Amino acid sequence: MTLNNLKDANNWNHELYTKKSPLWPYCGNAAGIWKCPADHTTAINNLGQRVPRIRSMSMENWMGGPGWGNSGPWVPNANSGWVVFMKQSAILNPGPSQSFVFVDEREDSINDGYFVTEMDGYPNPATTKIVDYPASYHCGACGFAFADGHSEIHKWRDPRSSARSRSP
Repeated sequence: MTLNNLKDANNWNHELYTKKSPLWPYCGNAAGIWKCPADHTTAINNLGQRVPRIRSMSMENWMGGPGWGNSGPWVPNANSGWVVFMKQSAILNPGPSQSFVFVDEREDSINDGYFVTEMDGYPNPATTKIVDYPASYHCGACGFAFADGHSEIHKWRDPRSSARSRSP
């Protein structure tokens, strides 16, 4: 698999991107939390050197936003529609223990820190589109971090999530 843009500084420069994140002050200066140890992909830095990519985690688009316009209207951008959770205290349905915030994103899908969960077509799986793909670093599985602080690894059963089902 290939990355979208190996030379993009977002793939290798913590100083310009990760450390300027609003979440950085809560990281305890631990840049490694943004990357799954099983992700062995690399990027090319400004010196032309191949270096380990700095991030494989992305944040769910419905957590902090902005929402995904292709899914239709979203709150608080509109008066009704899908909800973008702006505060942890607002995560009531389905609740923090069932709402993921971070996910391992697949190396050929990750292009920013925003993991799109497309809601257009829900609840009909036949019409649902996958925009960003979850990783499968762990024997066809990836990690999720939930709003209540726990994490889980889920193995993919739907072939649309499989690394084999998408060409680079």
